[in-house]
Amino acid sequence: MLFGGGPGGYKILSKLGSGSAGSVYKAQKKGKIVALKIPRILGPTDLKRLEREAAALSNISNPNVAKIEEADLEGPVPFIATKFIDGQNLAEDVKDNGIYEGRYLALLADKLAFALHDIHAANIIHRDIKPENVIIADWGPVLVDFGIAMNPEETHLTRTGLVMGTPGYIAPELLEGAREGAESDWWSLCAVLAFAALGRSPFAGEGTGNILEREEKGETDFSGLSPSLAPLFSSSLDPDPSRRLPVKDLIGAIWQNV
Repeated sequence: MLFGGGPGGYKILSKLGSGSAGSVYKAQKKGKIVALKIPRILGPTDLKRLEREAAALSNISNPNVAKIEEADLEGPVPFIATKFIDGQNLAEDVKDNGIYEGRYLALLADKLAFALHDIHAANIIHRDIKPENVIIADWGPVLVDFGIAMNPEETHLTRTGLVMGTPGYIAPELLEGAREGAESDWWSLCAVLAFAALGRSPFAGEGTGNILEREEKGETDFSGLSPSLAPLFSSSLDPDPSRRLPVKDLIGAIWQNV
């Protein structure tokens, strides 16, 4: 899409990102700046699901969730406009300002968990929680880019060549063919918190295959993290959902280390 005129009367200002789910642009209409998502839709089923999720998202009122400003999924170019959050994403923030420790890590965990709780209460699965989808605004972290354009055939990151998700932040059960759900979102959130505390993924390695294998085996590297927190983080990222430390217990432990 060329910069300038866009769907819904929006003026495209710049491109923020793109992927198999669609593209996101910084756009403006009547003086309001938004993040304009133009999803990739493969059929009527995708469109119906998008309509339901867009309606549900519009009812979420949480300062740590990017709110939908406008959506048109029936026009010639379907789009979803969300509030534009001015700030660095978590990956950029950690690179420029260092890791999160003590009270800063605890507050980050609290606010992201608060956001994810409200998202799930609206019967929405985020599907793509990663450092790049957490924007650090003046008032705290904000979850953005809900993957709502994701079609059912593109929800898994597999070894067969179909990629949807980010190695190190997609729950290991999804690699085995499980469908995404609230549990997989919570795992991803714990992986993001681990990144904030370490400055890297605890599954970091050379190549996508190595990272995925470490996820599936639960092989984490928390060297450099507090000895009291490292085993708890590792437990929260267990590949077996039935053995995982509940997120509330991990956050409680983080607060105890403040």
